[in-house]
Amino acid sequence: MRRRTDALVTGAVHYGRTPGPERTVSVSYSTRIFILGPDDSLYRLASATFSRMVDDPESHRLERFAGQRVRMAEVIVEVRDRAPYAVVRLVYEMLGFDAEGRLDRAMFIRRNAALAELAIDPVIPRMVEEEKAVVDAGSRFVARGGFWHPSAALEREILRAALDETPCKRL
Repeated sequence: MRRRTDALVTGAVHYGRTPGPERTVSVSYSTRIFILGPDDSLYRLASATFSRMVDDPESHRLERFAGQRVRMAEVIVEVRDRAPYAVVRLVYEMLGFDAEGRLDRAMFIRRNAALAELAIDPVIPRMVEEEKAVVDAGSRFVARGGFWHPSAALEREILRAALDETPCKRL
């Protein structure tokens, strides 16, 4: 099977035909989370562990990143017949940790709420015409402050790790 690691895929993905007309292919999706160290080293973090860090930062710490603001890559991977096949979605975000390695949950939630507000804002019609004259850019600033953009080489490395083409340390 052909894998797509050469480019970031953010929309609909078109693939070549699966060999054999009678062949049944099992397709699912997997979320892969990577945290990058200051030296660009990749660490894979299980999605369940990340969820626990968000739900209960006190009990689920990452001392390695204590007192730091680190880069995170969240990758949605298409899995065919239990093997990673293609990257479907890729989001780069910043995470903050306190001095004891607890995730800054309040900022994480605030940033994601701001993103949701930005996504919904164009869809919800304004009831009062005067509201259009006043622009509340607060959500834009909060949302933008939590993103980063990798170099082309680093993005290729993240894509390769997401597709299990290169080894990656686990947290």
